[in-house]
Amino acid sequence: MSRCILPLPAGKRFRSVRLDNAPMLNQCLKNMFIRSAVLLGADTLFRRINRKKLLVVMYHGVTATDYEPQIWTQLPLAAFRRQLEFLCDRYVPVSLTEVVRATRGETALPERAVLVTFDDGFRNNYTVAFPVLQEMGVPAAIFLTVDYVGSGEILWVDELYFLLKEAELRGISLMPPSASAQDLLQRGQLQKSYEIAVETLKRSGAGRREAEMARLRSLVRLDHRPLLDDFGMLNWDEARVMLRSGLVEFGVHTATHRILAELSEEEWEREIRIPKQKLEAELATEVAAFCFPNGRPLIDFGPEHLEYLRHCGYTCAFTTEGGLHAWLGGDRMAIARIAGYEGKEGPAYFRLNTSGGIRFVKDYLWRTS
Repeated sequence: MSRCILPLPAGKRFRSVRLDNAPMLNQCLKNMFIRSAVLLGADTLFRRINRKKLLVVMYHGVTATDYEPQIWTQLPLAAFRRQLEFLCDRYVPVSLTEVVRATRGETALPERAVLVTFDDGFRNNYTVAFPVLQEMGVPAAIFLTVDYVGSGEILWVDELYFLLKEAELRGISLMPPSASAQDLLQRGQLQKSYEIAVETLKRSGAGRREAEMARLRSLVRLDHRPLLDDFGMLNWDEARVMLRSGLVEFGVHTATHRILAELSEEEWEREIRIPKQKLEAELATEVAAFCFPNGRPLIDFGPEHLEYLRHCGYTCAFTTEGGLHAWLGGDRMAIARIAGYEGKEGPAYFRLNTSGGIRFVKDYLWRTS
């Protein structure tokens, strides 16, 4: 049985210790640190310090299916319920409309306000997550990939995972789109191979990406039908049912999930302005919020995109930048969020992360790169 021991070099502060040279030791140390911090009440302290900041929790899918290994975009139902119970106990759930009004300066949010959000618009937002939201009375916002609504299609990022998995099961040599991804797949490391392959294709441009996906589809016949419950998209009738409940509101996640940084200026209207108009027409309601695909500031979008969002009439926009939103000095077009993710650390990670503690630790206590 291995033990985790942290040798501190002489004359070095804890902040200067690098933890990335031994992944297993690194993970073990982080688990111990996070669980110990929560046991000592660090999350309670950070919640008090950050009580005037907005917490926005980011989800994608919520699934009743037991995936092995677990797929990061699909949070198990039991974990989702546990997280909502925790949020209702420690925070004050607010709606997207309340957040929009606060960003306009029309009203103030309560202390420890939390907004629950979902990216992409998976159908299980309706079939699995929505009943839990109704049961607990928790409002939420869903950012739709508008052109996929009711399409019966799945996003290429999800299709790629299942193509690689199906190829591995059948013993088919796919040759993923990078040498490192190929090597990892050959060594049976499907998840790591996928992570590299998907990042490669995200940065390759639409033309190469479409050609590569077409090549992979030609090698592996994948039946999409069993995947639609979790990875298929909502249809308009389901969206309208949720909207009429008064609990769920909607925003735009582009037309086709394109990362804004890869778009030409001529493509902005199709991916940003037109989806807003279409969503407003279909749901007969104002659409004031946008959510960036991939969502990393200065990598996936830049200041020019924020200006265009304002020009199109959006009031606020949400990123994947991990953290809480400070109203003083915070850009309403780049609101940070916390992922609804527990990982190997378990529920303690979610507790410390939502309090702002994980961001503090990353910024001030340890370096991982």
